[in-house]
Amino acid sequence: MVDVSEKNMAFAAIGMGLVGLAITFTRAGDIGGILTIALMVVGAAGVAVTYGVFMAAYFIMPVITKLLRVSEDLSDGYRVPPTQDVVIRNVGGLYQASMFMGAKFYEAAVSGVEEEAGSSYMDLWERSLAALRFPMKFSLIAYLDDIVRYREKIETDRAGAQIKLGKEKEKPNPDALTIDKWEREIDRLNDMLSRLTSGEKPMGTLMYIATTGVGVSEDAAIAQAKKQVDEVRSTVANALNIEIVPLKGEDMKKCFKWERAIPPEPKDFAAQI
Repeated sequence: MVDVSEKNMAFAAIGMGLVGLAITFTRAGDIGGILTIALMVVGAAGVAVTYGVFMAAYFIMPVITKLLRVSEDLSDGYRVPPTQDVVIRNVGGLYQASMFMGAKFYEAAVSGVEEEAGSSYMDLWERSLAALRFPMKFSLIAYLDDIVRYREKIETDRAGAQIKLGKEKEKPNPDALTIDKWEREIDRLNDMLSRLTSGEKPMGTLMYIATTGVGVSEDAAIAQAKKQVDEVRSTVANALNIEIVPLKGEDMKKCFKWERAIPPEPKDFAAQI
């Protein structure tokens, strides 16, 4: 059974548009040359716009809501302003502005680095938290990934790395650093495949950080929240060598919803990210 999701609905709309274009093309003789071209241009434009809006909606919607000054009311007094980058609530005359950040951890390029660096990472994590003067919420959502899809992705990445390595070696003056880079990448992917073969199950993880600023006005609360976001990014991100990016639009609202409940099935959660 196919899941009913925004992604599947968008792809279904694009598919129907392509089918319509194909039918129009095959009936060109009955419709007429000029009308056929006009219909195909309109249909192709519709498919392109649907695909573009779906792929870039997270970037487009915040711009549209900001230009139109549209706010979105959530439950329990929470509100998303036109900028779509913060969730605001008035509590006892004070405004609370919560902002969310996405955290991306990158796997080590060499097998065994994770174990060797584990203790040092924990020390850096504690030091970075001690440097913050405000509460910060670090959330990690773990779920069992689809092992077949996960293996296929690793094998595809390995094949791509092998091709790039072979092309570099075939050059008259191959770059030793580039060769070393792709050799280490292939070793890393081979290690991941070996772990799958030994029975280890792939776990998907999604990490985000939340912080809340308080002020006597919306602007003051938002300014405080942004200041705290900058401090988190300059301390935690640098200490752990991870990428932390502020979230906005649908990404931010998903994190806000996950604060209360997450989908019970791995496939349902994976469909939302």
